[in-house]
Amino acid sequence: MPRILCFGDTNTWGYNPSNGSRWGEAIRWTSRLNNLLNNDSTKGAIERFEVLEEGLNGRTTVWNDPIKPYRDGSAALPMILLSHRPLNWVVIMLGTNDLKSQFPSEPAWIAEGIRKLIGQVKECDNAGQPTPRILIVSPAPMHDANNWASGFHNGRQKSLDLATYFRAVAEEEEEEEGCDFFEAATVCEASPIDGLHLDEAGHAALADALTKIFR
Repeated sequence: MPRILCFGDTNTWGYNPSNGSRWGEAIRWTSRLNNLLNNDSTKGAIERFEVLEEGLNGRTTVWNDPIKPYRDGSAALPMILLSHRPLNWVVIMLGTNDLKSQFPSEPAWIAEGIRKLIGQVKECDNAGQPTPRILIVSPAPMHDANNWASGFHNGRQKSLDLATYFRAVAEEEEEEEGCDFFEAATVCEASPIDGLHLDEAGHAALADALTKIFR
């Protein structure tokens, strides 16, 4: 059974932009991905998948948030990798929270944070199994007129620029094998309701796109 770890922030956790609650399993892209990959009636597949959700509100690639502790992704990822091993895939969708003005929020720096996470996956003991393949997903673009706009300077443009830098890192890492890239902006963007989080249609579109990659 291929095991896919989805490591991300609020949009992996499933934050509902309408009221701040958590989208149910029928909505979240991770749950939808699991259902689509295991829907043998439409895919004609025998192999089963297991999708593991590891989303945390406010998580960054490498930065510590003095207001919200435990958000440094690079501090959490090694332990999470060990607790879920062996893994076949690791999906990393981070970067939106790195765009906060309190951090060195230029896309090039954020991409280096992604590079560090890739290195952690490649260095981790996978219980004697081959190193998991890595899928880097550049996050859905935000809107400048969002509920937290004062905390993001030129956030939308930077969120759009993340794809270019993330793709470059993924391609460099792929030269050593094991790293792929997907741009979420090609299928979805943040809901206009709060300007930062995926609505139901966004979760569905992302799940559909990632299903095609894994299949």
